[in-house]
Amino acid sequence: MKLNTKTLTEVELGIPIIAEGVYHARMSKQSGKDWVQANKRGDGNNLVIMFRILDPIVMSRKDGKEVQNRGQICLTRWFSLVPNEKFDPDQGMKELAVAIKHDQTQDFGTEALDAFGDGVVMVKVGFQEEQKADPNSNPPKKAYPAGNTVERVTPLPEDDAFTPPPF
Repeated sequence: MKLNTKTLTEVELGIPIIAEGVYHARMSKQSGKDWVQANKRGDGNNLVIMFRILDPIVMSRKDGKEVQNRGQICLTRWFSLVPNEKFDPDQGMKELAVAIKHDQTQDFGTEALDAFGDGVVMVKVGFQEEQKADPNSNPPKKAYPAGNTVERVTPLPEDDAFTPPPF
């Protein structure tokens, strides 16, 4: 008895890598975790946000073919909360505050993210090439697979009539 509906060469395992572009997304914290988590260096915290892509049809980066999105495309962005001479974390917080239309005269905190709930934002999705491990570089580089990144978060335009799917 045949169990598959497509040829198995047409089926990809894992989360598909989608074409760079701007997509509708729903923000949430990681399941069972807080919005703010300790960073790997142990010198501060990151704000960790998951973005579930909501567009029902997306394009594959690999071959440009349509991909049915059933809610399986989730991307995570880590916003560092550690300032240094080259980085101001308040810029990332302002980006998020603008995206969820938070009152700019008020402080921005996790309560604002909780209040935004299941709201929809726009995300600019980018692509990061595979990175090979290089223990001799300074600092040493870890290996990372190729994948999508969230480059920017912006508010849903007022005239956008997008209706989020039920996933």
